[in-house]
Amino acid sequence: MLLLLPAFLFVFLVAAITVAGHLALVRPQAGLRRLTETAAEPGGSSNSQVGRSPLPWLSRCLEQVGSLLPVSPQDVEMTRTELLAAGFRSRRAVPIFYGIKLTVAMGLLLADVLLRDRFFVNPILSLVSLIAFPVLGYMTAGLVVSQLMSKRAEALRQALPDALDLMVVCSEGGSALDQAMLKVSQELQSVHPALAEEFAIVNFEMLAGKAREDALRNLGRRTQEPELRKFTSVLIQTDRFGTSMVETLRAQAEYMRVRRRQAAHEKAAKVGVKIIFPIFFLCFPAMLIVVAGPGILQLIKNLFPMMRQVH
Repeated sequence: MLLLLPAFLFVFLVAAITVAGHLALVRPQAGLRRLTETAAEPGGSSNSQVGRSPLPWLSRCLEQVGSLLPVSPQDVEMTRTELLAAGFRSRRAVPIFYGIKLTVAMGLLLADVLLRDRFFVNPILSLVSLIAFPVLGYMTAGLVVSQLMSKRAEALRQALPDALDLMVVCSEGGSALDQAMLKVSQELQSVHPALAEEFAIVNFEMLAGKAREDALRNLGRRTQEPELRKFTSVLIQTDRFGTSMVETLRAQAEYMRVRRRQAAHEKAAKVGVKIIFPIFFLCFPAMLIVVAGPGILQLIKNLFPMMRQVH
């Protein structure tokens, strides 16, 4: 049994890393390509292999496991919103997410049961680990999604000024707002894929018949990013009152560029404080050993014989 445990843990970790990499990297890129191809070529072939999962059996297993978990509709809606903000748009994302949480929790519980006699001799610690490990495994997937949400929000915030500049150029060339957003999504696909994906979804919703105001509101609600919500609010107000779209986009781009510069200055000002702890705990001991080490050795070498002579 002990020989099979490392193999089981290795297979479990490989499967978890594969699923996480697929959900974090493959699916958003595939979704972006599918949306842009649909928007650009409405009559395209439906037999494209883009977006198909390389591990369909694993996705189906996780979906079935996640569907066994009793969850309230409010929690499901909140989880779906968080997954949308993290970039996961599949209808199966919510049950797969719960399946991952339940699988990780059960895996840690099994590892704790198999290894408790070897690592946890104290009965109280063994009981605590029996409860703590599954809870920690269940919460880990939520922490990963929160980290992905923060990372995606930062990517959207950093890409917004460049996208606004391109929208200004397109608007000055005579393009409407939906055409400008489609052009920007195509041009920024390789540089800022997250924002290009969001703009492509907005254009796709407008092509499907949804009102421009609703599509823009969905953009801010879907991304959960404050700066993008401000941007959509400005566009909605501009479209409602009929003001100049070019001037609005130019002013918003300048505002976002100033905010990004101020954020960079703020981070640079914090470097001096943050670097104190690595210097004190890592660099200072090494420097102390190099500088004061020979003197301390000589002091010990000469002091100990003198102490023996005194006695």
